[in-house]
Amino acid sequence: MSQPFLLNVSVFILVRQGSSLLLLHRKNTGWQDNKWSLPAGRHDGGEPLTLAAARELLEETSLIVQPEHLELVHVQHHKVGRDGKEWLGVFFQASAWTGTPTLLEPDKHDALAWHETLPETMVDYVRLAIEKIALGQRFSSIGW
Repeated sequence: MSQPFLLNVSVFILVRQGSSLLLLHRKNTGWQDNKWSLPAGRHDGGEPLTLAAARELLEETSLIVQPEHLELVHVQHHKVGRDGKEWLGVFFQASAWTGTPTLLEPDKHDALAWHETLPETMVDYVRLAIEKIALGQRFSSIGW
């Protein structure tokens, strides 16, 4: 009997204030350091994806979003990821949130800021997803 295929999933959260998008600048993680990205994290299992996204947003920025205020806006299928395995990125947009963004993981990020335009130094697949979202495209794949 064959084993089921396991797929890692990460959640990404778009938080907007007017025309600005909240981004974190990565450092000391060993993955895409010195680049801007969205608040994000791995889905650990045992919770709905919307709850994982709300948890990650809170852990990284102190912002509170209710899972029902997260809209699925994009799914990205990657052939090869950090661990050499394919994975999914699931992107949610927060329609309502509360709090003041605060940098809560200084061991992983050295800046948190609102951006009206995407920075030049940005995680490439996150930039691609944001561009696809702006075009109304809900799916993309990378590396196939």
